[in-house]
Amino acid sequence: MAYRFDKDEVERSMMESRKKTRESLDLVIAEADLRRSPGGGFRPLLWHLGHVGAFEEYWLLGRLKGDPPISARYAAIFDPIKTPREDSRNLPPIPEIESFLARVREEVLLSLKGFDPNSDDPLLRDGYIFDLVIEHEYQHQETLLYLLQMLDPALKRKPAGFGARKEFLRSVSRLPYETGTEMVRVAGGLFEMGSDGYPFAYDNERPPRMIELSDFRIDKYPVTNTDYARFIEAGGYETRSLWSDEGWEWKEKEGIRCPLYWSPVERQTDDSEDSARWLVREMFEERRMEADLPVVGVSWHEAEAYARFVGKRLPTEAEWEKAASWDPEQESKRRFSWGDELPRKEIANSNDNYWGTTPVAAFPDGRSAYGCFDLTGNVWEWTASTFASHAGFEVFPYPEYSELWFDGDHRVLKGGSWATRPPLLRCSFRNFFRPRFRIAFAGFRCAAD
Repeated sequence: MAYRFDKDEVERSMMESRKKTRESLDLVIAEADLRRSPGGGFRPLLWHLGHVGAFEEYWLLGRLKGDPPISARYAAIFDPIKTPREDSRNLPPIPEIESFLARVREEVLLSLKGFDPNSDDPLLRDGYIFDLVIEHEYQHQETLLYLLQMLDPALKRKPAGFGARKEFLRSVSRLPYETGTEMVRVAGGLFEMGSDGYPFAYDNERPPRMIELSDFRIDKYPVTNTDYARFIEAGGYETRSLWSDEGWEWKEKEGIRCPLYWSPVERQTDDSEDSARWLVREMFEERRMEADLPVVGVSWHEAEAYARFVGKRLPTEAEWEKAASWDPEQESKRRFSWGDELPRKEIANSNDNYWGTTPVAAFPDGRSAYGCFDLTGNVWEWTASTFASHAGFEVFPYPEYSELWFDGDHRVLKGGSWATRPPLLRCSFRNFFRPRFRIAFAGFRCAAD
């Protein structure tokens, strides 16, 4: 695939990305809430602002130019290894952090003007090192939204254009039928998994490789709120046989009885519809559960239990990627579920376009070649696969991104969410969290042999 390094486009992407990071933090009304952990032992939101600048400085000034750190203190406190989560407090004043970011960016843009992408060094070739920094900030922008979601809606201000979400939910096509029973068949055989790295890919996506699978079926849609509510009403959280030993122990210890941010409606009647039984706290408000939005805020353990409940299983990472990316007629791989062009708000829910999940049938133009909806965007989807190495994997350019997490305690998620930046929606991208992790915008779909 042809790729041309464009300095103007790199500068534009870097400036736009930083603007988006700051806009996310501006949603918080009080500075004190930026400086405290939102809960669960996570770092304060403000730490992420300093961290993206320190990461940019390390790679684009330190590794690229050999410059010493502008501030040894900043290099330490905004390094996740040097400064553990519990010590990420007492952060500098915001104007001081902003000054540091501005100085780093000024030096980086000067360096970009003289940068030569025609290098034999894989870190420099075609500007890989710049894409590394840009995609790193994209990932932290989504992390910021996970943490913002943890804050009470009263502590945040709604962004400009938030009203477009309600308008979209009123106008878009809704599913008039059961979603949980619809599956598509994917024929077995070879397909290409992973990425060749153009225009960018992390080490855990590379190299592309041919994988052979048996025939399987996969849900046409992600599991919806209604699907999941019926699992709860049927006693899914109390049925021991649906849960692994680890999942049951975790659920019982934490008192888990429903997805994160769900709460039962008081004074309901026995004949209440599923949507009338639950309240769901979204980013800026609490609303009655909407039936055809995908369930979100569930752990891998919960997804696995649900799959057993309906007599199915979670798809493997390879099955998911084939259903999302493979075009059987062309015998070729798509970058996104619909093709190679970047997402637009008309074909996928991503990039904070709607500030929350959307109905699972809302984007028919984003379907995969096999006819699956929402494999790109809306919610991350848990797979059955453990995050691990694969044939041909090589650490690049640092082990802490992938190799450190090949510990057997992380599961792969695919597809991106409503908060994911467009390049990260590529079908080869591998997200990974521990199986008890629930703050990600994650749901799932099921598969069967």
